[in-house]
Amino acid sequence: MYFFKKTKPQAISLALLLIICISSCTKTKSKLDAYGPVFSAVILNDVGVFRGFNLGDSLNYVQKNELSQPVESDNNYLYYENKIDSSENSLSNIGSYNITYNFDDKGLSEIQSDIFIKDGNKEEEVFNKFKTYFDEHYGTSENHMGFSVWTVKSSKYNDVRISLSDESSDFSVDKAPAKISLWIYPDEN
Repeated sequence: MYFFKKTKPQAISLALLLIICISSCTKTKSKLDAYGPVFSAVILNDVGVFRGFNLGDSLNYVQKNELSQPVESDNNYLYYENKIDSSENSLSNIGSYNITYNFDDKGLSEIQSDIFIKDGNKEEEVFNKFKTYFDEHYGTSENHMGFSVWTVKSSKYNDVRISLSDESSDFSVDKAPAKISLWIYPDEN
């Protein structure tokens, strides 16, 4: 009887420790995962207009909250390059993307991102995931000269445009990666 009294608290402690370890090791799925690994890697989260940022944010805020160090930077500019790994296999590189953040006296004034997908056959699927996300969050896009464009409100810039385009046809080399471009900028009109 003494053995059971002594081991019962230890068994409960061990079970609780095991549950905590298992729950901390499992990755919770993000809402963005539904749009695929390329989309979730580039957009990162659904706060703000892009990766948690809004036009008007300071350069210091963007640099502090980006996941890596910029490849290039100056007083009004940050440039990043990142690889996109498959969600199933972190060793499987499925593409890359770059981000350019431009700043003016009001703060973050423009965001440009080029997304490169190694498997050119996935370009339409990936493009449609981006388009679907923006359609669901900002309403149906307008078509402006082949670009899908959304207009959203900004506290510092009034109307802001989000422009999405598939630029894969710009590459004429066989087996070249697909390219999708995203541009977020103030509407000057």
